[in-house]
Amino acid sequence: AGSETYLKAVEQVASRADLEGLKRAIETLKLGWSDLTEEAAKNKQQ
Repeated sequence: AGSETYLKAVEQVASRADLEGLKRAIETLKLGWSDLTEEAAKNKQQ
C-alpha cells in the first residue's frame, strides 16, 4: 500500500520499462528483416 502519487509513479516506471523493451524488440526485428532481405538479394544474384 502506498499513496496514490507513489502508485502512479510506479506505474509510469513500469510503462517506461515496457516501452523500452518494445523499442528493443522492434529494433531487433528491423535488423533481422534487413539481414533477410540482404541475403535474399545475394541469393537472387547467384
